[in-house]
Amino acid sequence: MAKKIIFGAALVSAISVQAQTFTLKGTLAKNTLAVNSYIYLRYEQQGKTILDSCRLQQQAYHFQGKVDYPKEATLFLKVSDKDARYYRQTRLLKPYERNFYLDAANMTAKADGELRETNITGGAAEADRQAIEAELTAIYQRGEKAYGAKRDAAYKKKDSVAIAEVTRASYQNDAEREAAKLRFMQEHPHTGIMLKLLNEYTRTKIDPVVIGPLYEGMLPALKASPEGTAYGQRLAKARETAPGMPAPPVALKDRQGNLVTLASLKGKVVLLDFWGSWCYPCRMSHPHLREAYARYKDAGFEILGVSNERGDSTKWKDNWTKALDADQMTWLNVLNTAGSTDRDKGVLGDFDVKAFPTKILIDREGKIVVKLVGNSESSREALDAGLERLLGKGH
Repeated sequence: MAKKIIFGAALVSAISVQAQTFTLKGTLAKNTLAVNSYIYLRYEQQGKTILDSCRLQQQAYHFQGKVDYPKEATLFLKVSDKDARYYRQTRLLKPYERNFYLDAANMTAKADGELRETNITGGAAEADRQAIEAELTAIYQRGEKAYGAKRDAAYKKKDSVAIAEVTRASYQNDAEREAAKLRFMQEHPHTGIMLKLLNEYTRTKIDPVVIGPLYEGMLPALKASPEGTAYGQRLAKARETAPGMPAPPVALKDRQGNLVTLASLKGKVVLLDFWGSWCYPCRMSHPHLREAYARYKDAGFEILGVSNERGDSTKWKDNWTKALDADQMTWLNVLNTAGSTDRDKGVLGDFDVKAFPTKILIDREGKIVVKLVGNSESSREALDAGLERLLGKGH
């Protein structure tokens, strides 16, 4: 074996971590596209990428090393630039790669065909990964069986009513899969794939009440890893913008160049709408906002749209103002000075906005009531319920 540390950053963990040994013994029946007789293992630990290699001898290989915490790894073969480019461009599954979870265990890998078909056993984290993936696949397949044919027919006929129906069914299937992830984390608090599941489950937002106990209870070495530390920082930010917390300040300019501040709206119920002219779900949410604004504006309701543009910055204002007019947005709107991809900067970072649209409802005291991500039916219903609770049912 020839082991290399490709790159890394100096990171100090909050606790001392004791590295533990792993072994991975495997067999590979076919290496059709390989340009040499080696198999490679790549993984990360403590901010460093580690690359190991082993010569295939009579279809067998053996890796040994140390890990501080479970981490996703990749077994792969070296292929020609032409083949690598083909699979990259077509996005087909690569027969010369196999991703899995590596942890301190004696693991066995067996492939009766190509490397992608490898069955890996012996590691607790990989067993957990396989278990949750099987459950998620089963849920997805149930959904496809229930509405897959209806979806294809609806889009073929361009039937908007039928498309809306299958879209609602799709959202329900997505919600069922997300619920399965949460249930798995709660039932397996020490799983080695906890960070993977947390990042997937909280891709767009974090509910600290639900996620905090999962983070605090995870494996100490995983929590102390660079990835665990980074997630802890994001959780801390989410706690700062959780329901009941004061909303961070907003001070940006409207289309006339006037400075608009969130502080100036204190005493009103405010909906912060983080959107962009390029964002289709954002634009599709505006008819519902027009209805809500017309219903509640005389009761002390204001919307403050924050547009987040992308691409050529010289075109941001033009794209934004065209969308304002096209979508008939008569409420307050400002343009973010940072791009939509700069989600750790400015107001996007302050409000922990990770996806668009994100809507944040703020009460008359300037405290956050609820954070809503996306334009699903459930998000619209939650906004309506929040407005009714804060402003009354009679409007």
